[in-house]
Amino acid sequence: MSSSSSSALEMEIFQYIDDHQSDFIKDLKEWVAVESDSVQPHLRKEVMRMMVLAADRLAALGATVNSVNLGSHQLPDGRVLPLPSVILGELGKDPQNPTVCFYGHVDVQPAKKEDGWNTDPYTLTEIDGNLYGRGATDNKGPVLAWINAVETFRTMHLCPSRLHTP
Repeated sequence: MSSSSSSALEMEIFQYIDDHQSDFIKDLKEWVAVESDSVQPHLRKEVMRMMVLAADRLAALGATVNSVNLGSHQLPDGRVLPLPSVILGELGKDPQNPTVCFYGHVDVQPAKKEDGWNTDPYTLTEIDGNLYGRGATDNKGPVLAWINAVETFRTMHLCPSRLHTP
C-alpha cells in the first residue's frame, strides 16, 4: 500500500472516530457507571451485569458469543458466590483472514471518593480533556476500545486486503 493511500485510509478512519466520539464516550460512561467491583460480595451482581453488557456488544457486532460458567467459590465467612462467566466471542471464521485475539476484564477494584478520587469514581468525568472513572483505563476502556475498533472497521467495510499489501 502506498504512503498516500495509507494516509488517505488513516484520515478516513480518524474522521469516523471523530464523527462517533460522542457515542464512544457515552458507551464508556455507561460502562464506568457499573460498579463491577469484583472484591465486594454485595456487588457480584454488578460484575455479572457488566459481563452481559460486554457480551451484548459483541453479539451486536455479529459475533458468536458463549458464556463459560466457572462455578462458584466459597468466601472465608462460608458464603458461596457464583463466579462471573468468561465470555468467548468469535467473529468470522475465514481461514484466509488473520486471527486476532483480545483478552480483557471488565471488573474493577474497589473505589470510593474518600480513597483519593477527586470525583465520583463511577461517574465518567472530563477534566482538562482527560476522562476519569473507575475502569476507564483498567480495563473497561480498553475492552470497549477494541470492540469500537472492530465495529469501526466493519462499518467502514475495511477488510484485511485494504489494510496491507499482500
